[in-house]
Amino acid sequence: MVFDGHSDIFTDVTVRRLKGETQVLKNHHLPRLKQGNIEGSCFVLWIDPPHDANPPKRLGELMQCIRDEMAECEEAVIVTNYKEIEEAKKAGKFYILPGMEGLSGIGTDLDKIDELYDFGVRHAMLTWNEQNELATGAKADPNRGLTALGRRVVRKLHDKHMIVDVSHTNERTFWDMAKIGGGPLMASHSNAWALRNHVRNLTDCQLLEIRDTNGIVGLNAFNELVADNKADRTVEGLIRHADYIANKIGVEHLALGFDFCEFLDDEAAGSFAEAGSINVEGLDDASHTPFMIEKMKEAGFSDKELEMICTGNWFDLIKRVVG
Repeated sequence: MVFDGHSDIFTDVTVRRLKGETQVLKNHHLPRLKQGNIEGSCFVLWIDPPHDANPPKRLGELMQCIRDEMAECEEAVIVTNYKEIEEAKKAGKFYILPGMEGLSGIGTDLDKIDELYDFGVRHAMLTWNEQNELATGAKADPNRGLTALGRRVVRKLHDKHMIVDVSHTNERTFWDMAKIGGGPLMASHSNAWALRNHVRNLTDCQLLEIRDTNGIVGLNAFNELVADNKADRTVEGLIRHADYIANKIGVEHLALGFDFCEFLDDEAAGSFAEAGSINVEGLDDASHTPFMIEKMKEAGFSDKELEMICTGNWFDLIKRVVG
């Protein structure tokens, strides 16, 4: 079984519910996740373009649509710690650990982190690709990092035992966050810069820093993060990142954060994707995950290593940080 450390499905839930649909998870996502042996995931609240023009409003819409969806979905449950994950598994329910793909929606109001925590959020990035009041994203000013307010946010996230995610930060913000300390740093959906020099990937120094904080790195199936040559944006290309990261920092620091987003509407997907398929060839959506796991086994990953990568390393991080 698999825990996917990064999913934008709550975005689709919100888009569809605002158009009048109900039971979005049951009708559009859960069958595909089950087919892919994905038993749970970190579903993020992401301020999707063009709604990033008014982040607080979109955050409110996301939270309301998620409340309404979960109130009627009997097949899935929100979890906020490892004990609740175990209970969900025993009950045969898909479990969702809520996270934040950027905190632009809180503006400068740190009290909103407490509101998000009460909502169930146990994970947060400070930015998506943008520059905001707290930090600087991967596609923003490379000379700008954390703000003074952002430093307070990082400390607060650690104090509240929330998982701190460095995916989507630029490199200066990454190192500013590392200097603060306070707990593990995790990159939920990033690959190795050495194999694909993309601003969203991690340099060797960053990988080693994540290792030294006892964090993890989740492999990302978004094709642009896998290879320069489009012909190499395949499952095999993604597995090369798995092999590289495992050899560089240890398999105990490697996980999965697929970032499947083929279901996003054209407006949101078009804001960051090149034309054509968004995911790597052979891993077109969540249902194809067993094919990748089988290919990883063929590439030399043992059953024990695959158990660590698929669920164990995520569970260990959740137990250590969240409880």
